Amino acid sequence: MSDSSPRSALFHPALFKAALLLAGLFVLSAWGFAGGGISDIALAVVTYVFLVAAGLVSALALTRRRHPRPDLDEGPKPNDPFDLWADREVEISTGPMRGRIATVETLLPIAAVAVGMVAFALVLHFAGHA
Repeated sequence: MSDSSPRSALFHPALFKAALLLAGLFVLSAWGFAGGGISDIALAVVTYVFLVAAGLVSALALTRRRHPRPDLDEGPKPNDPFDLWADREVEISTGPMRGRIATVETLLPIAAVAVGMVAFALVLHFAGHA
């Protein structure tokens, strides 16, 4: 990209929503391992940690929406299309990165864990009932 292309220091709101949905899928699929005893307590604690994390992310997003920072660029608005943001460069700690690459690098780890947990839960379900 050229140096004159607009940069964003903020991630698009859809990226946060996707991460929260994938985390919810992970927690739901983890409950497929519930079998009584200590595992239910551990699953309840994991669920609590994910709910607290989701609540903090949501609270920070609402705060950012109500109190925008003038020292940062305009950033994405909730109504802006994702494609517009993805074509821009995003400032991250290691330097500018294309929005599409930042999206993949952000969502890939949680997506891999969530899909893997769903696969394990399905294997356990069908192996246990065979």
